[in-house]
Amino acid sequence: MVGLSLSKPIGHGRGVVNDTIFREYDIRGKVGQELIIDQVYDLARAIAYYFKTHNQNVKTIAVGMDGRTHSPAIKEELCRALTDSGINVLFLGICPSPALYFALYTQPIDGGLMITASHNTKEYNGIKVCLGTESVWGKELQIIKQLYKEKKHVDAPRIGTVRNFPIIPLYLDYLREQFADLNSFDQKVIIDCGNGAAGTVLPQLIEQMNWKNITLLYPEVDGTYPNHEADPTVAKNMQEVKRLLQTTDAAFGVGLDGDCDRMAVMKKDGTLIPGDQLLAVFAQYLLKEHPKAGVVFDIKSSLGLTELLEQWGAQPIMSPSGHSIIKDMMRKHNALLGGELSCHFFFKDRSFGYDDGIYAMLRFFEIVQQTGKSPVELITIFPPKYSSPEFRLACPEEKKNLIVERLKEYFFRQKDGRIITIDGIRVTFPFGWGIVRASNTQAVLSMRFESDSKEGLKKVMNRFETALEPDLPHEALRTLQQYKETL
Repeated sequence: MVGLSLSKPIGHGRGVVNDTIFREYDIRGKVGQELIIDQVYDLARAIAYYFKTHNQNVKTIAVGMDGRTHSPAIKEELCRALTDSGINVLFLGICPSPALYFALYTQPIDGGLMITASHNTKEYNGIKVCLGTESVWGKELQIIKQLYKEKKHVDAPRIGTVRNFPIIPLYLDYLREQFADLNSFDQKVIIDCGNGAAGTVLPQLIEQMNWKNITLLYPEVDGTYPNHEADPTVAKNMQEVKRLLQTTDAAFGVGLDGDCDRMAVMKKDGTLIPGDQLLAVFAQYLLKEHPKAGVVFDIKSSLGLTELLEQWGAQPIMSPSGHSIIKDMMRKHNALLGGELSCHFFFKDRSFGYDDGIYAMLRFFEIVQQTGKSPVELITIFPPKYSSPEFRLACPEEKKNLIVERLKEYFFRQKDGRIITIDGIRVTFPFGWGIVRASNTQAVLSMRFESDSKEGLKKVMNRFETALEPDLPHEALRTLQQYKETL
């Protein structure tokens, strides 16, 4: 039985939600400061109005939620608003975001709302919005913001109903059917659920698959995240996995984020594999079945990934970062695979094309089982590069886009690099490349730098530091300088 720890919900009070919660990919903010629970009803009425204006035949919407302490209170307001708008609600229970996406493709429903703030800290919560099988994001969320401000709502002739429909059993059936060959998987693996929604699935999956060598960490769903933040791509959050890898005979580790739409892999030596290298591994094996397939990757990805995809005959497609954008790009180009440095992975060869950390983990297990190779051996395909980690440097929300615009002006004046501005600014010099972009989910600037040589990497970083120095906070600049000193 999966445990659920709920403390008293916070965030009740008068007021209006803050404009900043309407982000690029979802609605998300600090509960009680930016996202006011007493205003969720009006917000959800606006979402219902949006649904009805885009599809007047909308009848049933699925609602799922993660284990955050305020998720039940938000769920109550959402359901009340939807039913008052004449829409029926299929409540999926506590589940991963991918389980809600799975429901969109397999149940007779017209859209979905997932209550989650993904990997953000416990103070945050939010809503991912889907109409049909597609995410509502970007300008469409700004339309919902305006509808909320105008207090738009549907005058319904009848009240909708709420029906409990636990999705986890069906989702488990799907995973078992897809990965029947993994019944014999006997690798020793440490999996960190991070007290997130993975705990609603993995204990049962491990039992049903009869895996004897899996060690599961923190499967108790607990929205206070007592052990670490639910972001496995940050090394400090995988310290217990690292300790067990170094003190036991486990082969590798896996971490899942708060709502299970991302999956990170840790090698035996305790280092994390970057998402672009994992994407290369997935691509190599997918392309054996689907030569020349399109592969979408985000703008932060290594040049080594592009080189490999071209070498293998794939169609490489660079995209702005963001899970909603990647899905859109995959649809547009009929691509079969997508991925991000941040470890979102999207498979459309044998699945539906949404980001699912548990599904991606099972695809990785499949490759390990079929090849007999360790993660370290699998990533030897990747061309040797000197790549920095992704730096996520704190920057005030109101300044981050301004800094990126000033960077663009600076490098356009320099005229000595090839510039891509589909998401922030990526500049390629003869000696390497770098990118700076404003995060769409946090008050940070995201940066990454790469070269074929250590000296080239330092040179790229120097170019960006010079450009950033007038605007970037001193602590952020110092972080870049300290990293250079380790090279």
